[in-house]
Amino acid sequence: MKFYNREKELHYLKTYCQLEPNSILFVYGPKSSGKTTVMLRVIEELSKKDDLVFFYYDLREYATPTKEEFLEIFFEKGDKKYLLNKFEINLKIWKFGVEEKFDFNNVKLNDVFSKIKESIKAVVEDDKKPVLIIDELQKLKSIYFNENGKGDKSLLNELFNLFVSLTKAKHLCHVICLTSDTLFIEEIYRNSTLKNASEYYLIDWLREGTIRNILKEEGFNEGEINYCLNYLSLPYEISQLINNKKLGLSVEQTIKQWINIEADGLRFLIASMPDDLDESKTYEILGKFKDNIKVNDYEIIKRDLIKEFKFLVENEILFYDVINGIIKPTSIIEWHAIKEVI
Repeated sequence: MKFYNREKELHYLKTYCQLEPNSILFVYGPKSSGKTTVMLRVIEELSKKDDLVFFYYDLREYATPTKEEFLEIFFEKGDKKYLLNKFEINLKIWKFGVEEKFDFNNVKLNDVFSKIKESIKAVVEDDKKPVLIIDELQKLKSIYFNENGKGDKSLLNELFNLFVSLTKAKHLCHVICLTSDTLFIEEIYRNSTLKNASEYYLIDWLREGTIRNILKEEGFNEGEINYCLNYLSLPYEISQLINNKKLGLSVEQTIKQWINIEADGLRFLIASMPDDLDESKTYEILGKFKDNIKVNDYEIIKRDLIKEFKFLVENEILFYDVINGIIKPTSIIEWHAIKEVI
């Protein structure tokens, strides 16, 4: 799919990467809203200047990693402190370097962090600016390091302490974390340790004008475009719509099929809910979207609805924008599916 207009987001992130590091940046948004695509374009464009070194890790490519797998993902053995990622042939991205004798199976957390800091400092000594980007960072939640019987240390919690040191305290390295897990963003936002050391940037649905311009460029007529504007919100939907039109499916056929699939999935999800969740409360939450595509969070986040609300967010039916206090379906297609189900 072509890279369509995200000039506002590109400008923000490209500018951010070139400023002095001062905080952890969390880039968040609904699933498939284009966070990764925009970030990769930022890396592609800024890498040409050769004064920035991007350490980029996409954890979506892996099953939830073990401690050993985390080390193999983040580090590359070689004779330098930072090395090009040999598996990424299209982008100039780097991995933290460790010596050949480094033992991934017998290492302490402080040793890991020392190697990260050595790589970061090596970049700075080469008169370049390091930028660390981790896509879906929350997948590291389940990893713990046992420190010689002194108790387990959470990798993610300790990483945040390291990130604060690298950004706010020492201004050595940008740290950018991408996620569609809005409950994870809520945890971070409420975390007092990170409250004054983090910033948040929303990459949301495509704007209506952008969608109109894309469809016009792709040869859709005015009637088709006006119909689509009532349903489309995500980049991948446009890509699929274009392909389906080439295959002979009408706009109406494609969109009605999508809504039916999402509605059937939602019905099945509700029918198979865990026993400790209340089906009527789930429908009560969904009913708030009968006439509104978004609602204020205080209308839903109540003690008697919280479990059902989290269930719908975890299963990517609803998107919770904790920073702006808004709850909405993950897409406009999902909204129409919800209205069909209720």
